[in-house]
Amino acid sequence: MNVFHNLLANNLIASITNFTVWFAVTFWVFLETQSVFATGLIAGIYLVLTGGLGFWFGSLVDHHRKKLVMMASSAASFALYAAGLVVCLVIPEAALTQIAAAPLWIFIAIVMLGVIAGNVRNIALPTVVTMLVPEDRRDKANGLVGMATGIGFLTTSAISGFLVAWGGMIATLALALALSALAFAHLL
Repeated sequence: MNVFHNLLANNLIASITNFTVWFAVTFWVFLETQSVFATGLIAGIYLVLTGGLGFWFGSLVDHHRKKLVMMASSAASFALYAAGLVVCLVIPEAALTQIAAAPLWIFIAIVMLGVIAGNVRNIALPTVVTMLVPEDRRDKANGLVGMATGIGFLTTSAISGFLVAWGGMIATLALALALSALAFAHLL
């Protein structure tokens, strides 16, 4: 398997991880609060942060080595997921189920920042196609990038639903930590 395919597989793992956390926190918040409003706010947080940080993330990808940016993305997601797990373990469960309680929104913000940090990889991956793939095969490589993104997004609904049902956000974040560490180590 060549470097591009290894990188594609690595990014697929990271995408599945980050999308799974995003979907899981949305499912979990609805189950815990019974509030569609809260799930709408989570979608809004994702939209605003993605739009607001997109230019900065793009400049990071443009001005730094792609491998370093991808590793930093995994490290940032890992750190934020670890912080989210600590919040889950330390804050009483009742405080994380009240829509008006600050701990719930602090938890959501931390976890969503971890998801958003993973978006850097989705910006960086297409930029390496021109560096790693000969010109006559770039169309197929770009198709593989799109396919990996689509597969990542497609599979997360089932994975996150299973994780939330099985072990809530603790299981979800534990898996996210393991997969983020795996993606980071693989890039090394």
